[in-house]
Amino acid sequence: MKRSTRIHTIASLAAFGWAGAVQAQSTAAGTDAPAIDEIIVTAQKRSESVQDVPLAVSAVGGATLDRLGVGNPLQLGATVPNFNLQTNSGVTYIYLRGVGNNFLGLGIDSNVAYHANGVYIARPRAQVSSYFDVDRIEVVRGPQGDLYGRNATGGSINVITRKPTDDFSANATLSVGNYGLVQGEAGVGGAIVPGKIAVRAAGFFVDRGGYGKNEATGKDVDNRKEQAGRLTVELTPSEPLTIEIIADYFHANDAWGVVHQAGSGIPGALTLAESLGNFPSKIRNVVSGVDPNRKIRAWGVQGTATLDLAENLSLKSITAYRKSRFTALDELIGTNPSIGAISQLEKQHQFSEEVQLLANGTRWDFILGGYYFTEKVDGFIHIPLFFDPAAQFDQRGTGDTKAYAVFAHGSWEFVPKLKLVLGARYSYEKRTSEGVFTAPFVPIPTGGKKSFNAFTPKATLQFEPSDNLTLYGGVSKGFKSGGFTIGVPGPGVEPEKLLSYEAGLKAQMFDRRLTANIAAFWYDYTNMVVTRVVQAQTVEENAGKSTIKGIEVELTARPTNRLRIDASLGLLDAKFDSFVTPDPLDPAAGPISLAGNRLPGSAKYTARVGAQYDIPVGDVAKISISGDAFFSGNMYFDPYEHRGSYQPSYETYNASLTYDSGRWWSMTLWGRNLSNKTIVSNQLISADFWGYPRLTYLRDPRTYGIDFKAKF
Repeated sequence: MKRSTRIHTIASLAAFGWAGAVQAQSTAAGTDAPAIDEIIVTAQKRSESVQDVPLAVSAVGGATLDRLGVGNPLQLGATVPNFNLQTNSGVTYIYLRGVGNNFLGLGIDSNVAYHANGVYIARPRAQVSSYFDVDRIEVVRGPQGDLYGRNATGGSINVITRKPTDDFSANATLSVGNYGLVQGEAGVGGAIVPGKIAVRAAGFFVDRGGYGKNEATGKDVDNRKEQAGRLTVELTPSEPLTIEIIADYFHANDAWGVVHQAGSGIPGALTLAESLGNFPSKIRNVVSGVDPNRKIRAWGVQGTATLDLAENLSLKSITAYRKSRFTALDELIGTNPSIGAISQLEKQHQFSEEVQLLANGTRWDFILGGYYFTEKVDGFIHIPLFFDPAAQFDQRGTGDTKAYAVFAHGSWEFVPKLKLVLGARYSYEKRTSEGVFTAPFVPIPTGGKKSFNAFTPKATLQFEPSDNLTLYGGVSKGFKSGGFTIGVPGPGVEPEKLLSYEAGLKAQMFDRRLTANIAAFWYDYTNMVVTRVVQAQTVEENAGKSTIKGIEVELTARPTNRLRIDASLGLLDAKFDSFVTPDPLDPAAGPISLAGNRLPGSAKYTARVGAQYDIPVGDVAKISISGDAFFSGNMYFDPYEHRGSYQPSYETYNASLTYDSGRWWSMTLWGRNLSNKTIVSNQLISADFWGYPRLTYLRDPRTYGIDFKAKF
């Protein structure tokens, strides 16, 4: 689709969404069109309507996640404007408003803080275990330096799972589809001792064949085999005290997210694999003398205790321990027999404690808190080098983190309808690393010690001229810790800092049948961490300065009681202002300026339009027809704007047809990526002595299937 046609299509679909929304005003008198449900979020660490929060927050509920088929992190990206998720060897990379990292080495943190039920999960390789039995997912865009602190430069994601209820409830879903998909999810819960003890148990599994084959062995690649479970217990020992305990476990053993061969990053050149006659017959296949494999084991337990000290004063403690182990084996070059097999190991355990004092009055509220986090990571990346039996690329070692913080956040309605929101956090962090780097023969000690501190304030002015309209504008700072990549020589990187200016409005109109949320932002971004490949080594360094600016629009409309329309648009301009570094594809040129280049992973636009129409059948049953279209502008995956590390603009289409009996069961036929687009999720250009191969990772092809759901 040509760019002009694509823009026209987006505009037409957006216009359709607006037209349907406006129609609500004229048709409401003749219909019983319901108001849009109020969504309660905890983005500011207290329960409040998403329309009252002076932040750019997208809350995706469980029903929407089911309809869109969100079963892993990559599928979440299409639901939020300026939100991009990528994968690399089974690891998820998160970008919000252009803030992210194009490669996460051992021990390196994401720029977007990821939480499950309020607990920070540090390792991107362990951020895969929460996407089942979900109540909602909150995506907070923009730096969250006061309440979330470390590594929330780009924003925060919080996955909230379903809680126990006093009444008995049970649900189950079984899905079958192409590529041999068999997937199941179930949850059951209720009160054991009414008013005192309630529990909920949930489980998940997926077994799906591969999207491609290893042509050397015939084995599947990009298949998925995962199992997970969670137990939630809520205790009320006495009236003022409640305790929630959550234990979860996740396991994967498959070949999901493997590297694919897409030729050389140098136009017209041959990779080493191609010169040896090794190249797959199609992009989703691989040629590998070893069968790729990914294994993950992650588990954790957390306890949240809330004590009501007075009617408007409470004390909360969140204590958590988590542990994960990630191993992967893949063939970087694409040869049989293998000459570029990469094996990885990352083991981690973490402990965190957060204490909050929450209070509220008639025209004010505040939170005071303290936070402690400690983590240990160890692992290796190993590649035997083909030109000598003793040659190797090997990085290995350990990394330790200790982080402390105190924070405060509060709001004061100092005149009617006008509120001042202030927040601040002081963070101190100490990071140490010890390791060894070998390439190709001589081992070199790596690591060191670094400590950082940061003060990240926030100030927002919020105006609510009516119950259905909120206007806000503010400034805030974000901080991402510096540190070391385990086993990589060098001085490490300094912290990232981001200064954000943001203004927005949140409106509900036509008796709350139309919701419109708009945000505009401007970032001054310094010391962004960028990764480049130098021969076989990944080197992380701080870019100088960048400027990011953009606009986001989210619309939800209920023109009639049968029709729901959702639309979103994100426009993004993210560029380096100053960054001088050598180009790995042209090292003879020396350091070059990348000023004016786009930040990796930043599409100039993302847009989505979706609709659902319900048709009553009999007294209680109904048929629901839904579809959505997602559009993304082109993007580069490295800071040099290499055409060999690039995804052109694209669009995807999804649809589903549901029969809901109105009683205890329903059935859904669904299809995703119906046009079967081959979409690059991430792409890196590797070492020169391999012929600069493009290490390519792909999103899902066209998939379809049927869901059977039961609910009691």
